[in-house]
Amino acid sequence: VSVTSDLHALLHANADEKPGILVIAGTGASVLARNDKGDLLRSGGWGTLFGDEGSSYAISVAALRACARAIDKVAIGTALTERLPEEANLNSFNDFAAWSTCATKRDIAALTRVVAAVAEEGDEAARFCIEKEARQLAALTQTVRKQLKFSGDIRVFENGALFESCTLFRDTFRATDNYSCAMNHNLCTLRGHRAVYPLSSLKNTPPWAQTWNNSTSLADNAIPVTEQTSTPVFLDALSAQEIADAMHHADKEAVSAINDVLEDVTAAIEEAARSLCAGGRIIYTGAGTSGRLGVLDASECPPTFGVSPDRVVGIIAGGNRALRESVEGAEDSYSQGASDLEALQISAVDFVVGIAASGATPYMLGALKKARDTNAKTALITSNPAASAQVDILIAPDTGAEVLPGSTRLKAGTAAKLILNMISTGAMAQAGYVYQGRMVNMTPANEKLRERAQRIVAEISGSSREEASHRLDACNYHISEAIIMAKYNLSAEEAATRLQNHNGHLREALK
Repeated sequence: VSVTSDLHALLHANADEKPGILVIAGTGASVLARNDKGDLLRSGGWGTLFGDEGSSYAISVAALRACARAIDKVAIGTALTERLPEEANLNSFNDFAAWSTCATKRDIAALTRVVAAVAEEGDEAARFCIEKEARQLAALTQTVRKQLKFSGDIRVFENGALFESCTLFRDTFRATDNYSCAMNHNLCTLRGHRAVYPLSSLKNTPPWAQTWNNSTSLADNAIPVTEQTSTPVFLDALSAQEIADAMHHADKEAVSAINDVLEDVTAAIEEAARSLCAGGRIIYTGAGTSGRLGVLDASECPPTFGVSPDRVVGIIAGGNRALRESVEGAEDSYSQGASDLEALQISAVDFVVGIAASGATPYMLGALKKARDTNAKTALITSNPAASAQVDILIAPDTGAEVLPGSTRLKAGTAAKLILNMISTGAMAQAGYVYQGRMVNMTPANEKLRERAQRIVAEISGSSREEASHRLDACNYHISEAIIMAKYNLSAEEAATRLQNHNGHLREALK
């Protein structure tokens, strides 16, 4: 398989191996040029930290800054201060501060359509943001033209939403030529798979591509087990009762399959507990349903066990947006999986668990590779017993075919959820966050949980509910501290110190 970037595929297809300049202006932006000698030069596309000049992301960031400056009375007023919060479903512009901490690059770039609409209405600040980025991208285009010493007419192929949907951006970009030779601008006619297809006619891998050999590929025409049909009768031919019976039977198969991998689950529990005790983290990574299951398990640990949210972390392909909607193509990015994990500053004391029904999701594999490179221990939860990912612990229950072929949110998802429950709960128990089968570190955030906390303290310490309530009030409802107070008749401060001296481990503190 020859692997290359969208830039090279688009330029090869649209320029037909002849000289030309490709300019992409979408969420990101970059320029790729090839002269009549075949020399290639790329410019821009450095990502968000360096500005991504000429992109929707850069325009949106510039617009947000213009709004902030307008609110601070150091720049002209703009309608963007009202229109942008509406687009992001926020109550006011002030809410952008919190929104920006969890927004993805695509979330921010999506605001550009509002900037374009406001610019068309004559808003000076909005027009400035768009025109400035268009000129920046034109400057990058001029640079590659000069460096590659183009001669004669130059064909410029434009691609991306800004060229296709924003007239102001396109016109500004084309008007900022100032070249010594004619520039023929056209939107790319070959895009997507139509741009990729011409690569199949290449007899040899070009210098701008890499060769990838998949030595673990499935046999010809093989169908993943989760996409095979488990019954000759299709769901749409069954009654509601028959559908319920069939799915209940399938769920029992998923539970039964875990019985064969309990030894692997045990190893994962022990590794996760060792990581927590060493000050490390449990980190889940996956895409789609698998990613959501990891984020779900991670989000439930702080209230259940009282741990900091950064001790059990879930990352999902496509970011927070992918928790609520499908982010197409996000799971296919091996490099994004690696970079998302790298952003967590992974270390050798962390334990990284990949989740993928197929065991081969590129995003998840990229994250696991990054974890191995830092000597962190790794595990993989999959429903494909033939999965060949390099991990320390492989947990692969054979859940078999789904009642709805390919819908791995069913049996495969059920098995993954059960295994995640075992790993996190088991690890927390071994790390001292559970005592006598009770959640002694939970966060009593509501009346029901406060009553549960009183029962736990009373039962373990042998005191009355009233005494338990008084002690919990004294230590701000920290269950373990209240138990120590009751056991040894200590003050809240003394109990907190005793627990801290034993690293928060109640069993050790009570010895």
